[in-house]
Amino acid sequence: MHGNLGTEGALKALRDITTGLKWKPVVEPLSLTGAPDSAARQQCWELGATVAASLM
Repeated sequence: MHGNLGTEGALKALRDITTGLKWKPVVEPLSLTGAPDSAARQQCWELGATVAASLM
């Protein structure tokens, strides 16, 4: 989740929706604010790799 000022509301909505659908999380959501730096991009890459690996 990316936001300029905060992501709390969007993260709550994401959890509410996925809980309602009875989806199970593969990893905890990633929350980023402001301009992404190299550390944030690395976190996104790792999240994507984990999700991809869970589909195999």
